[in-house]
Amino acid sequence: MVDKDGKVNYRRYANTLDYSLDQIKLREVYEKVYRRTNFSFYGRKKEYTSRVINVTFKYSVAEFNKAGRNRYIRFGYKDSDLNFNDCVAIKDGELVGIILGQPVEYPVSDEVLGKYFGFEGGVYTLIKTPKTLKSTAELRRTLYNDGFVCNGVRYVRWKRSSGSSRVGKCLFIDEKLYARMHKWEMCGLKVAEGEEVDLAALESYISLPSSSIIDILEINPENILVIDDYESKFFDRVMSVSEDGDHLIAEEKDEQITNSIWDGQGLIDISAMGKYSDKGMILLRNLFFKCCCFNTNLQQWFADHGITEVSQLKGYTKAKRVEDIKIVTTPSSIKYLKFGTINDWMKHIDNTFGVVKYDKPTHFFDGRMVQTHYQLLNSLQMDKAETAAFLKETFDYMTAIRTDPAVLRYHIKYPIEDEFDISPAESKNDVVYKLLGLNDRFAQTKLYHDFKIDILKSFTKNLRLGHVLVEGNYETLFGNPVEMLQASIGKFDGVSVLGVGNIHTKRFEYGQRLVGSRSPHISMSNVWVPTNVECSEIDRYFNLTNEIVCINSIGENVLNELSGCDR
Repeated sequence: MVDKDGKVNYRRYANTLDYSLDQIKLREVYEKVYRRTNFSFYGRKKEYTSRVINVTFKYSVAEFNKAGRNRYIRFGYKDSDLNFNDCVAIKDGELVGIILGQPVEYPVSDEVLGKYFGFEGGVYTLIKTPKTLKSTAELRRTLYNDGFVCNGVRYVRWKRSSGSSRVGKCLFIDEKLYARMHKWEMCGLKVAEGEEVDLAALESYISLPSSSIIDILEINPENILVIDDYESKFFDRVMSVSEDGDHLIAEEKDEQITNSIWDGQGLIDISAMGKYSDKGMILLRNLFFKCCCFNTNLQQWFADHGITEVSQLKGYTKAKRVEDIKIVTTPSSIKYLKFGTINDWMKHIDNTFGVVKYDKPTHFFDGRMVQTHYQLLNSLQMDKAETAAFLKETFDYMTAIRTDPAVLRYHIKYPIEDEFDISPAESKNDVVYKLLGLNDRFAQTKLYHDFKIDILKSFTKNLRLGHVLVEGNYETLFGNPVEMLQASIGKFDGVSVLGVGNIHTKRFEYGQRLVGSRSPHISMSNVWVPTNVECSEIDRYFNLTNEIVCINSIGENVLNELSGCDR
């Protein structure tokens, strides 16, 4: 990670360690272990650290390894340490580096070139693939077990997320920091050597604190009420797929459907949301904890239903007073319960919860419009006439961009102010926007004409990908919210407040039938046509934005039809 002259080789720092609960803890642990505060250093206007290294297992190790285009280096040597002369590097009479395909003035002997390389047509060539010393699988096994040394520091395997495992990535950490970090992330769990455990799940859950966060909230474990998950079971007419020997058989039949109606969901009192109290939801992280929490008037609900004692609540909590309850969630959000107890989890977590994200309007037309995608358009199965009608508004908009400078100025999405901003322009869009604001005659210049053509080409290219602007929204699903409140005080009787086929969202008028689509869209079944209905209880007890939609999955097969409906 340093050059020959001892300076930092910034090119090696190609990965990002996001601001996360892990990063916060790493700094704390580093200061305790090293008794120093230089966990990171600054250069090139960025912050760097060498205490964590992201390792990818893309290549095997051969006797000669590629080090860039047409360059091969003998195992045990570094490219930066070699001196090439006429396309070869030789040390103690042995070939240690070679560059292929470039003109050579004085070729070395075949004996020096060895069995892998030759000389032909004035250049060195590869005549045989170098012998593999360790395969990628063997490398992974070796590094996982033994770690490695870099710049005099020993690194050991730390963790990887489920996403990283699919592409073969893994984080290694300074060995001196590992013990404290692993003890913290295990949250009191101890897995003995040889003990049977769901290792894939455990690896995934201990990586939750690595998620990138935008902020933290202080919430005490005593502020949490854990109620039971609820599964709605019913029969529905579906296309059922079964095995018949070596074949799959699809047939229409009645099958039992099971919906976990509050999976990964929680309620958070508005008083605990801090500066996010105007948001409809926040996605929270903690050790073995992942929950989408919706803005709720929890204390109002308790007061309206005469709940004054903790004993009146239905669930597990360490709270001494009802006023202390700030979050209501279920075991599905607490991954720790697959390995330990609620009590142990609450005992080992601290009060720092990471905020991963919150609900936001779309970027198009002040949140009034949204882009479709080709998967959705294919699922709608429109004929030629229907497609033409569907695209008419888009083509009209393109015509307006072409003919009306005011529309183009709006399209490039800069805020319109009463007084013209004379700050320096930072992009071509900025230049065009400012000049259009100064003088309408700018629309008659070649610069404006060329810019307009580029805008329309880009718009058309995006349109061909299925990205059509329509009146709509991306909304986070909120499953059976009133029923979750009812369950917190033992009043839930399994009956839906919204009813089958209905949703509740502020974004559209009540009584409208809406086309709903799962995103990402993975099946033709991921299209749903519910009715938007009014619900006074939801409006009273939940502080929802236009970016939240309440759905019902009691006796309704919406979760399977929309392929899981991940919140």
